[in-house]
Amino acid sequence: MTGNHLIMKFDPTLTALRAIENLAETGSVSQTGLTLNLTQSAVSRSISSLEKMVRLKLVQRGERPLRLTAEGQIVASYAGEINQILDSLDQRLSDIRRNKEGTVRMGSFGPSASTRILPQLLRKFAKYYPNISVNIQESVDAEALLDLRNGIVDMAVLADPRDDFETLPLATDQLVALVPQNSPLSSAKSVGQSELLAEPFIMTLGGNEPNIIRWFGEKLSDLHVTQRVQQTHSILALVEAGLGNAIVAALSLPRSHHGVRPVPLKKAPSMNIVMARKTMQPRSNAAALFWNFWVEEVERGLVTETLAPA
Repeated sequence: MTGNHLIMKFDPTLTALRAIENLAETGSVSQTGLTLNLTQSAVSRSISSLEKMVRLKLVQRGERPLRLTAEGQIVASYAGEINQILDSLDQRLSDIRRNKEGTVRMGSFGPSASTRILPQLLRKFAKYYPNISVNIQESVDAEALLDLRNGIVDMAVLADPRDDFETLPLATDQLVALVPQNSPLSSAKSVGQSELLAEPFIMTLGGNEPNIIRWFGEKLSDLHVTQRVQQTHSILALVEAGLGNAIVAALSLPRSHHGVRPVPLKKAPSMNIVMARKTMQPRSNAAALFWNFWVEEVERGLVTETLAPA
């Protein structure tokens, strides 16, 4: 009971800790006062209050220079460590205030964001804030949306989120058909449902399956799905091998896709790609900075113009 009482009462001021540390080095109350910008009486009072708190003598009085008792030396050694930690904390907080440190947690719903949108955004942001790091967590659409809802990421690049998020427009994407380069369909200006129903089909699991299903509509039952694949690069390889056609988002395609040709769909549905965040106080200064940076860029029209499909 007594021990707990003493622990609860041991709450020294930073002034006392800094004074005892400095006094150990200088042996002078006046010099300590000059160093800490305090009066001599303020230094003496802070040390006396600390002695009363710990119920031990910390200074050997009556001789010059002043010396600390053995107990005072113990306190001074801990005070030095505490003051170093506080100085380090002050420096880190100062760096954060000056945007020299911080981390943004970014969700990305797949290749459209990670390979075609985010690289341009992050390169531009890094030019102005090179010390702010952005951690990108890649996942399929539904998982990226869930991560944003649960606060696992600060913001996310998503396609047409339905939730009540704050959003910034980044790009407009469209579904395109993927056909082998040697397919008769590769020379078509566009393809419709009937052309794709006539051949094997590779269904994407990357998040656009609902849009593809809606596009086929009542004719979906006639679609001959032979594979279901999540990664765009895998879909490209299967199409190139002649195993079927596919439909993917245009922005998900790499800039080079040998052996495969994207062909526009007739009446292709479009998707709005946005950066989204929850309507609440940002988790960190860095997250607020990142969002506000892109608010200004969007308002100046310097984002969506640069992100059209290649």
